[in-house]
Amino acid sequence: MFGKKIKPVHVPVNTQEQAQEDPLMRSWVMGGNPNAIVAQEAEGQQSFVNSDTLPTRTNDYGDHDSKKALEAAGVKFGVVIPGDPLFQYVELPKGWKKVPTSHSMWSDLVDDKGRKRASIFYKAAFYDRDAFYSATSRFSIGIDYERQDKEGITVGQVLEQGAVIHTTEPVTSEKSHELSKKARKVAAEWLDEHYPD
Repeated sequence: MFGKKIKPVHVPVNTQEQAQEDPLMRSWVMGGNPNAIVAQEAEGQQSFVNSDTLPTRTNDYGDHDSKKALEAAGVKFGVVIPGDPLFQYVELPKGWKKVPTSHSMWSDLVDDKGRKRASIFYKAAFYDRDAFYSATSRFSIGIDYERQDKEGITVGQVLEQGAVIHTTEPVTSEKSHELSKKARKVAAEWLDEHYPD
């Protein structure tokens, strides 16, 4: 499954199979028991976060590759769950875990330091079941627009999980667009020097 002897045992409940086995479940969609769908979503979230799986589908944009990013961080991807192509087995690095958010369709993958590494969507409702994930970047580069607006200067920022960890020296000698490009370049150089991986 992973190239070594690992035996994942927990998989999310397949609510579509449940609906096939329990025809009364289908009446929920027609208003027969609307609270049951809400409960199924919440139970699905718990079933997922306690499983040894991630969705098979990513929600990537541009050249972003969520699977590659998580593999580089140590996540090992296994086979697709037989009979449930929405999910695949995974082995997470030590200390990593999936945690539910306050919304029953969203969970986060966090590392051993509690940093969010991916957002995971799982809609467990049997009539519209879906799942995907998207890796989140630990670092990003931005511009301090407040200072740009108030002071007429441009300052690049390096952020870690949204918190500013470094600011560049103000840049003031060019047009605003050029200032932004220059400040981002200086911030990127700092990030490469201090966090080369």
